[in-house]
Amino acid sequence: MDNQAPIRALNRRSMQLLQLGFPVLAVGVLMAIIGALLRTIRLVPRGDRLDGLYELVCVALIILGLILLVIGGAVVIRAITRRRSNELASLTGDFLQRTGQFDEQFTFISNINRGGLGYIDAVLVGPPGALVFRIVDAQGVFVNEASNWMLQKSGGQLRLWRTNPTKQVIDDIDHLRQYLVKHKLRDVPVYGIIVFTSSQQTTHITETAATVPVSHLETLPQNLHREYLKAPQRIPPAATQAVKRLLLN
Repeated sequence: MDNQAPIRALNRRSMQLLQLGFPVLAVGVLMAIIGALLRTIRLVPRGDRLDGLYELVCVALIILGLILLVIGGAVVIRAITRRRSNELASLTGDFLQRTGQFDEQFTFISNINRGGLGYIDAVLVGPPGALVFRIVDAQGVFVNEASNWMLQKSGGQLRLWRTNPTKQVIDDIDHLRQYLVKHKLRDVPVYGIIVFTSSQQTTHITETAATVPVSHLETLPQNLHREYLKAPQRIPPAATQAVKRLLLN
């Protein structure tokens, strides 16, 4: 099994965002300074018939400059803080690779983040199709009923869990399906699974008609046979390679 992350693509997109953000930031600073200077060193005397228009232009320059400052700053911050690694996804990929149960036809792609698709923890691409991973690092006692999640409190009562990995992975599945259709790969089936990286000793999960399969990392190879690996060959090798290239490049 090939275990990859689209690092080059992520770095390239971060650089593109910086190349966009800094000029916008610079133009915003320049416009705001020019507007402020024109109000301080007036080129049109107060009371002149053009005074109102002059003041409007100055204020417009300052406001537009501040707007560009905010936009440019947000783009630069996004580029700098863009997530370039996902330790939980890397852990999962390394584990699957060590099992030796997946041959060279399978590729585990982690930390996918691109426009038109959004962020996905990881996708396993192979002859059975594409499998979307939602990877969770949480401990405790959980109850998963259909798409709902409950967490047991210290007193034993169940309360609604603020995190809903089922909803998250379903959203990721829908986004990936739409993305594949957009790139003329509509025949690739897309599945999903929720993986808890903590052990069964520290995390207990009770499932009732779960909408999406749930697994501990240590039992993941066996649980993949519940749905994803039921049919070993759903798509041809050419489609597998096309999905791999699409998610990595």
